[in-house]
Amino acid sequence: MNRKYFENYAKEHFDLKSQELVLDQIRVFYDCLDNFHLPKHNYKIGDNVLLKKGTFLHGTYRNIDGLRDIINQGLIASWFIDGRISKYPSSVGVWHLKKDYQLLEYINFYSGGTIRYFNQHDEKKETEVIKYDEVKDLMDKVIEKDYLVWHMEQTKEARFLPSLAQNKVQIGIIFNVNNEYAMKLLNGDILNSININDDNVKEFVNESYYDRFIIDRKNKDDFFTDRESAILFGLPSNLIEGILVGRKYEEDKNILEEIKKLLPNAYICNLDGKIIVE
Repeated sequence: MNRKYFENYAKEHFDLKSQELVLDQIRVFYDCLDNFHLPKHNYKIGDNVLLKKGTFLHGTYRNIDGLRDIINQGLIASWFIDGRISKYPSSVGVWHLKKDYQLLEYINFYSGGTIRYFNQHDEKKETEVIKYDEVKDLMDKVIEKDYLVWHMEQTKEARFLPSLAQNKVQIGIIFNVNNEYAMKLLNGDILNSININDDNVKEFVNESYYDRFIIDRKNKDDFFTDRESAILFGLPSNLIEGILVGRKYEEDKNILEEIKKLLPNAYICNLDGKIIVE
């Protein structure tokens, strides 16, 4: 699949306004692929990783197989590559950091749970994220909030990135966004109603979910979060600055060697937030 294929797909499958939006994303994607060169990182083994505000992260449930595909073709939305269908098959989901984080701090944050407190007899409700190291004090928090009902589940990040709460996902991809191309691609974030209005976004969302989607994206909480973006079409692989591995891959020398061979200029870090391969 090449640029021409994706452009033809957009022209065949989208109405005029939607088509323009997709074609613009494809143009920026390939401009980035042709012209952007990631600056060399300065990390050494044992260093703590700092994630800058705006950083994108994406986890692949297919682990090393998924990483191979992403490096080969980019992170591209399922509609364009016949991948699995999601709520937003036109777009790729990334976690979009709202502030600077030490990686260890970020992992502790998302490896906890998302809780909703509410009272059945009124409209009062509240949500928050309970960090991994605070889960042990959960009941103290519940009592302090003084709600009658509470419901808690893993954070969305903990399901889709390597985390302290599960071992199924072993690969997390860290994208560098400190460049003009990433900023332009972010204009195609369909979770931001300022970028793409309710009418224009309709073609990009699973039809059965559209009515709920346009309500939820304007009323975000810790369940439908403002911590994520859904980038129309995709992200090129030359934006990848680092790979976060889970505990299983951290101990697998063959996997680490393959990752480094696939991405010779990227660092590899672990769930302690430290560099394990420069």
